[in-house]
Amino acid sequence: MTKASAAKKTTAPKKLTKSSGAKPGGKVTELVALLQKYKDAYYNDAPLVSDAAYDALEDELRELAPDHAFFVTVGAPAAAVTSWEKANHAIPMGSLNKAVSEEEFRQWAARCDELGKKDKLKAITKDLFVTEKLDGLSLAVTYDKGKLADAITRGDGQIGERILANAKRMKGVPPKLKKPVSITVRGEIILKLSDMKKAFPGAANPRNQASGTSKRFDGQGCEHLTVMFYDLDGEELPTETAKFKRLEELGLIVPFGEPVDLEGAQKIHADYAKSRRAKLDYEIDGLVIRAHDVRVQHMLGELGNRPRAAIAYKFASQAKVTKLLDIIWETGSSGRVTPVAIVAPVQLAGAMVQRASLHNAGNVAALGIGIGDDVLISRRNDVIPYVEEVVKSAGKAAKAPGNCGTCKSKLEKVGEYLSCRNYSECQALIEGRIENWIDALGVLEWGDKLINQLVEAGLVCEPADLYKLEPAQIAGLERRGMIIATKVLDNLKAQLPLSLPKFLAALGIENFGLQTAKAIASKLETLEKIQAAKEAELAAIPGVGPAKGKAVFEGLQSRKAEIKRLLAVGVVPVTKAAGGPLAGKTFCFTGSLGRPRKELEQMVESRGGTLLSGVTKDLQFLVMADPNSGSSKAEKAKKYGTQCLDEAQFMALVS
Repeated sequence: MTKASAAKKTTAPKKLTKSSGAKPGGKVTELVALLQKYKDAYYNDAPLVSDAAYDALEDELRELAPDHAFFVTVGAPAAAVTSWEKANHAIPMGSLNKAVSEEEFRQWAARCDELGKKDKLKAITKDLFVTEKLDGLSLAVTYDKGKLADAITRGDGQIGERILANAKRMKGVPPKLKKPVSITVRGEIILKLSDMKKAFPGAANPRNQASGTSKRFDGQGCEHLTVMFYDLDGEELPTETAKFKRLEELGLIVPFGEPVDLEGAQKIHADYAKSRRAKLDYEIDGLVIRAHDVRVQHMLGELGNRPRAAIAYKFASQAKVTKLLDIIWETGSSGRVTPVAIVAPVQLAGAMVQRASLHNAGNVAALGIGIGDDVLISRRNDVIPYVEEVVKSAGKAAKAPGNCGTCKSKLEKVGEYLSCRNYSECQALIEGRIENWIDALGVLEWGDKLINQLVEAGLVCEPADLYKLEPAQIAGLERRGMIIATKVLDNLKAQLPLSLPKFLAALGIENFGLQTAKAIASKLETLEKIQAAKEAELAAIPGVGPAKGKAVFEGLQSRKAEIKRLLAVGVVPVTKAAGGPLAGKTFCFTGSLGRPRKELEQMVESRGGTLLSGVTKDLQFLVMADPNSGSSKAEKAKKYGTQCLDEAQFMALVS
């Protein structure tokens, strides 16, 4: 199961306890009815509960009736009312048993080896194959003599829906294979995160969006979906590696796949859980691990319509249900007001969570969230906690504030966000701008407390005021003294003179970070030229683009007086001398390299080169550990004709 749409209200699953007084048979019957209801809704594009809620009910049923027939069923029947023709699968599309812990995974491995001994096979777990468990919709695609002939959704494994018209529009489903073979290939319809951001910016999650889009009778949006393949019927191949190779030979897209032993599979699972999963451009909810030898798979057979020689090794839950205690609206340094959920403490991904982001005012309205609701929160990439959905509503939805919580001025609606524009008086904005300046310069000994004291005392309202401070003014603040005052001011002035990129980035203009500032400074060279540049001129600079160009242009226009006051107190940016062996060349570094990233970046800048933060059509060189890797950045670089270098090749270039 995948997360229900965060924009929908979801039904709270009924918890059945052993102390409820009902007979076990009654509890089992009710559990099965609930699970089947949720399962049918999920497979027919209208999920009622989240993964976490569904899994909790399924685990309860497994505890009460581990051999129940419910666990044998695959998928759910195709919707009774649908525009799509129902079709039978020539070969049933089965499902997999799952493991949710290392202990369960190793238990499965031990069972495989034990079964293999009965057939006098070598240890099966010494020859496994691991691939990604794509979080999408299963699809069987048939080719007749190399030409696309049919496409059927999984449905209940026996009968699905024929969506050939839509499949023809999806990326990864060629109308003709590279070889004139007659086969059926199994794959997963997914919506890549980058495609979701561009084509469906308001989507709650890629799986639900892909599900709805793939079934649209007009086919609209299917061109943004991708199908990745992992299996085929119609050819006898000895191993999973041979299958993946064959799929690629036919011109089809495959996910990561690699032969491993048991310990190798466990290590890859740990690597994905720790970092690799977060770097993907699509969502996965685990790994699929199976016997590498296809003959062994057949010998071990099936149990309950599920193959014995394969397991879906899922990642540990990154989401839990807790109660919403309050919503606070925090005004940030840019003026943007962010709603933050205060929740009952819950242990999540190794940390105790009590606060979670609600994104923006638009998301609060879409969720219909209110104080007292039971909510599902997650730690995306094991870092920032987010509220994903309402599991059970307390009845009263929260309303966004009309005024800034800091200065009480009226808030403005900017897209899905609320924003405070009281730059001259709002303490949150003033402190934020000062903090941004100090952080951008890397000044030591300047904490948030000191900045708060200076702003509250009326000594500082903008960065230029910092350079007018006298030691005695700081010494007069609570818990300060002349020694501390002298030290913090010396640290501030030690950063002068500022480079032009650092000066620009420190202004705190939205979407104007150091890398963008470096790109602009490299092209236009002086502050005067940058201030005089038109929006279109800024947007045309490699690494900037229309959105950043607009933000930079408007930000510089609004800060003309502030920049003038900075120059007046002696904060004058130093322009880098033009030229250098790498002048006009653009670089981006990705992944782990032998030398520190900053050291490599300094090599580029000191030789006149320009650093870009990502892979775009303007990037000339992408430096990475393995230029032949199949990472998303490497593939994107190839698409743009960007040259991929390893560290040794880069060092040869700069020397």
